[in-house]
Amino acid sequence: MQQSPKVPDSELQSKNWVTRPNDVALRQANVNLNTGLATDFLNLFNEYIMLAELVCDGSMGHEVLENWVPIDYETHFARSGFAQAQTVLAAYRSLETSARLGFENEVATLISLILTHQGTLECPEGKLIEIKHQRDCVAALISEPMPANICEIENAQSAIDALFD
Repeated sequence: MQQSPKVPDSELQSKNWVTRPNDVALRQANVNLNTGLATDFLNLFNEYIMLAELVCDGSMGHEVLENWVPIDYETHFARSGFAQAQTVLAAYRSLETSARLGFENEVATLISLILTHQGTLECPEGKLIEIKHQRDCVAALISEPMPANICEIENAQSAIDALFD
């Protein structure tokens, strides 16, 4: 995934701002009313984790991981065929810039971990645990309104805990 150049928040907000859909439409689209995000996006990452576990236990060959391609939130819903995709996308585009960027940063971290794992032929359990943890951080941002840096705090604690294991 290629990083785009840093655009000032004020410019992003004015370019991407759309009216948030009403609560009824959000509920129908399974969008969390507090976060403005939909959990369906996690299916992409859950699929990779499931495949990686099958590769690691010897049930499948590594080539199944080579076919997994990361996509961002908007692309996922634009391609999904989900009947309420436009509502999900409007909700996402109506998020405050800082919330959207915080979410995108956590997703980028998850994708980076997966791409690193995908490029190895071994099955280091620690890497899969990291991926699951980061997926859980992304899931928390979708389901609970919380500061985006909560995952950084949890990752720091995990690193400290690992030193004493």
